[in-house]
Amino acid sequence: MTATRALRVLKVIYGTLVAAGRMYVWLPPTEPHPDCSDPPLLHPERLRPDVPLTAYERALERELTTGEQVP
Repeated sequence: MTATRALRVLKVIYGTLVAAGRMYVWLPPTEPHPDCSDPPLLHPERLRPDVPLTAYERALERELTTGEQVP
């Protein structure tokens, strides 16, 4: 067997093993996340609606609603 033919056979074997590995690693698509626009019942944000947000929490809220980056 020549070196080029042996290399070709090794490439085929390698490609077969890669394809078989991908079959076992592939994960099926999952359901998209539910709408998280409102916190669930008894979430800490609902327990104290009278406490104002801190500056950092306001920045996070602004990032989530408008897409701005938090400094």
